[in-house]
Amino acid sequence: MRDERGSAGVLITTAMSIVLLIAFTFSATFIAWFAAARHAEQAAELAALAATSASVRGDAPCAAAADVARRNGVAVSGCDVRGGGRHVVVEVTVEAPLRPHLPGAPATFHRSATAGTGQE
Repeated sequence: MRDERGSAGVLITTAMSIVLLIAFTFSATFIAWFAAARHAEQAAELAALAATSASVRGDAPCAAAADVARRNGVAVSGCDVRGGGRHVVVEVTVEAPLRPHLPGAPATFHRSATAGTGQE
């Protein structure tokens, strides 16, 4: 008959390693999601500022927002311009992919930002 002393320790160590691996994987996924959300917020803010600047220069604000958003890896899903010229307020909504994608989780998310000249 073989000596089975210590086999429970190996099983417990293996189980704990698997649980820790799963916990670290989910933690890394959520950290990546928060980083992507912050990047999208910054891209939305930059796009709104670019749209306001374009309006003040007499250019198309939503086209400027779309260009800046594209260069930052997101897409404009909404652009609302109130006023015009030097008296404008622009609200830009961007859509960004959510990676890594988990089954049952949304594939994209939206972030909005508003910029203006202070007078409408």
